[in-house]
Amino acid sequence: MRAMPDLIPLNKAAPIRAVIGLAALLLLLLALPAPAAESRDAQSIPLVSIDQALAGWKLYDGWRFHVGDDPAWADPGFDDSQWQRVDLSHRWYPSQENASLFGWYRLRLQLTGDRETNEGRLAGLGVQLGQVLNAYELYLGGKRIGGVGRLPPSTATGINYDRKQIFPVPRSALSEEGELVLAIRVWAGSEVLGEHWGVGPYNGDFQLGRYDRLLIGLVVSEMPGLLLSTLCAAFGLYHLYLYWRNRHLDSLLWFGLLALAISVYSLMLNQWRTYLGWEFLVYKKLEFGAIYLVPPLSLQTVWRLLDEEMGLGLRLYQLSFLVMGFIWLVIPGLEIHLQTLLLWQLWLLPALALTGWLVISRARRGHREARTILVGAIIFIGACLHDILLDLKTEGTGRLIPLGFFAFLMSMAVSLANRFTAILQGLEARVAERTDELEAANRLLTEAARIDPLTGLLNRRGFIAEAGSEIRRVFRTRRSFSVVLTDIDHFKSVNDRYGHATGDHVLSRVASLLSDEIRDVDKLARWGGEEFILLLPETEPEGAAVLAGKLRERIAGNLFEYDGQRLGVTMTFGVSEFRRGESLESCIARADAALYRGKGEGRDRVVLGLATGVA
Repeated sequence: MRAMPDLIPLNKAAPIRAVIGLAALLLLLLALPAPAAESRDAQSIPLVSIDQALAGWKLYDGWRFHVGDDPAWADPGFDDSQWQRVDLSHRWYPSQENASLFGWYRLRLQLTGDRETNEGRLAGLGVQLGQVLNAYELYLGGKRIGGVGRLPPSTATGINYDRKQIFPVPRSALSEEGELVLAIRVWAGSEVLGEHWGVGPYNGDFQLGRYDRLLIGLVVSEMPGLLLSTLCAAFGLYHLYLYWRNRHLDSLLWFGLLALAISVYSLMLNQWRTYLGWEFLVYKKLEFGAIYLVPPLSLQTVWRLLDEEMGLGLRLYQLSFLVMGFIWLVIPGLEIHLQTLLLWQLWLLPALALTGWLVISRARRGHREARTILVGAIIFIGACLHDILLDLKTEGTGRLIPLGFFAFLMSMAVSLANRFTAILQGLEARVAERTDELEAANRLLTEAARIDPLTGLLNRRGFIAEAGSEIRRVFRTRRSFSVVLTDIDHFKSVNDRYGHATGDHVLSRVASLLSDEIRDVDKLARWGGEEFILLLPETEPEGAAVLAGKLRERIAGNLFEYDGQRLGVTMTFGVSEFRRGESLESCIARADAALYRGKGEGRDRVVLGLATGVA
């Protein structure tokens, strides 16, 4: 541009000359040629310092856009001053007037600063592109750097409009003057996709910055979505496990399946899915297939949770979603989804209305589960309506369905947990009540038969009755007890060699010796044959093992005399601790297992349950 001449100041002594001079100056300015369009455009190139670029520079403003396709448009020297000026995000729609499925976006940046000093820092420069409908190639300094999807003329074309990508900026992409030209070649994929969704950048961050920081930022930004998907999967698997353990609680089954469907949907919206290495169409099939399952599973879960019966009409309504989902999965391509999306969204509205009406009406009547899920249901319904409106307008990217899903799942999980806890508490109360009733009814019948006639100790039935009382005390005081199971080593040989009378005398004498060494609160019984069992209240297994050791020494050091015969016997002991929530049979079984381990290790010893040590 020409330099403008200095203005001539007015001379108060010569006003006529001043007026003539001003007139001449005005004529000269009018005669100057207008600046070229390219020069004006050059003045509008953003100036970005190297420090600003490395710290992060948003690439939203200053783009030039043109519909069509020409390889020359990637050249940094191409004059794009006549192109349309746009900001990101920006979408265009193929039409009959301009049926091209390609469009180009170009942006010029001027990096300022000492190039030699910052040469090493410039090597770490990168550019991040958000989501672009429906596939694109990126050119930096006229060279193709990479892209997302596969564009013509490739024979294996394919779209991928959900991928966020980060590209390194090669040093050769910068001109000697520090100018960086970005060119994005965008492809619609098909006329149907372009007409429904538009073509071009539509979501995510578009920025220049340090390559490593951009990568870290992308990973961090995608972590909440991955966490949501993981939590939903954990919810689903846990509730399916609970259903497997309690088949009558079918509400757990439907909630588990619903949570898994939402987990798959959330993962398919997340950039972490790319590590699976599948084709883009597979991701989309899984995403939309999962979302088609959500309405029928949600209806089933809510109706079962609120103990409502589903009529034939509602069953057919559920089935319609499954049919639509099946059709979407088996028909190739994405066009079927575009053609049925509006129908599916409108068909979803009755499900939202029915769910909201049922939850609100039951909550007003005081239904506890309905009150618990009310807030989550309202958030979920509001999120669905919000996103449906966004799709109808084909604008906006602030989707709320993931938030609605999470709120709904959390409220459902709390409601199911409350119900499950109430059921368990009711079962425990009924079990305790039935146990008391049975014990009261059988006490008179079993009292006479609870004593072993040979030893005078409790027999098996009497011991179980005493143990039942002790178990109830454990639930009240939270202080457990230990069980010691013991028998006489090689007792069969005593009967075979000395006769059964001598064997009975040994049993009776053993019972007496054991009784002398225990406390009044301890329970000793003849468990059967040559086996004896002890119940030691408020005794840890280690303490029980110490007592068992004393009993073992007492028996081993005693000589049994009967009918002029003297003999000695030994005993092996197994010790276990009662665990709150388990059955007495399980506790005794662990003591029995320990006893038989002691038998296998040589007898005449004490063995702790679940331990390898010998006392």
